[in-house]
Amino acid sequence: MINIREKLQKHGTTALTTQELIAVILGKGTRGCDVTKLSANVLIGSDNLRRLNLDTLLQQKGVGSAQACKLMAAIELGARKVERDAIPTEQISMSKLGKHLIKKIGNSPQEKLIAVYLDNGFHVIEERTIFIGTVDSATVHPRDILRVGLKLSAPQLIISHNHPGGSLVASPEDRRFSDRLKECCELVGINFVDHIIVTSHEFLSFKAQDLI
Repeated sequence: MINIREKLQKHGTTALTTQELIAVILGKGTRGCDVTKLSANVLIGSDNLRRLNLDTLLQQKGVGSAQACKLMAAIELGARKVERDAIPTEQISMSKLGKHLIKKIGNSPQEKLIAVYLDNGFHVIEERTIFIGTVDSATVHPRDILRVGLKLSAPQLIISHNHPGGSLVASPEDRRFSDRLKECCELVGINFVDHIIVTSHEFLSFKAQDLI
């Protein structure tokens, strides 16, 4: 274990194998099963992380609940870091944002509503998944979107949702929801910049189509 930590400190996390990364997080093994062997068992038992979850970890002999929680927390933290790094930080353009959103939700089997909060220079402050399900005025309320924007003191807003069926046509529900959100944005002083519909390969801008 000491050698693994020295390797990490000298060469960084990218130099470690998946088994070694698991060993670092687990910290220790048990009598008769050192941490290196235990991490190998976790890797094999989870089909190389494909079926890794809290239940399968707790079923692994030698892995305690604290170790299992640490490992799952580390995996979730890594996933959030990757997602955060994928958010454009420079001045955003509709083309760049559209391509980013296609990658993020274009292939989702469910409709997802994303809110992108911007500063006055069109730099992304934060990106948030607001809702998963059918996006219309009956299921999503503008307050759910604006509450976050007000908390962030974001002066501008873009929303996006995907059409799993592959159509880029804005439905009557999509248009009604945009109209309602725009009205609410005007009341609280937030500029509603655009509503973007995405599929697995394309995106549609409401603003470019004069829909808002």
